[in-house]
Amino acid sequence: MEENGFSFSGQLNNAVVLEGDKLDISLTFHEGKTNRLMVCSQPILGDVSYRLMDKNRTQLFDSQSSDVNYFDFKVESTQQLILEITVPEPETTHGILHEGCICVLQGYK
Repeated sequence: MEENGFSFSGQLNNAVVLEGDKLDISLTFHEGKTNRLMVCSQPILGDVSYRLMDKNRTQLFDSQSSDVNYFDFKVESTQQLILEITVPEPETTHGILHEGCICVLQGYK
């Protein structure tokens, strides 16, 4: 699938998560290309946020400071970066946690 010149890289990560979960995913990005990273989630999970960090956990991007649900960037060399995904804590205290799916898509051009 192609959007604005981006092609799907074939790298797809899915996870079933609960409210309050936090997870780290290691992703590979290649030099010489403009990379696009997109995180999608089911609405029942609330406002899921994500941060992209280098191997030293230096923050490169924080979705909470962006108006779009994707991040376009280039890397100077092929490398693995850490994607930290945070699912908000439940808003109610009835003891039932909602479960939902998160999908991480990678594209390039």
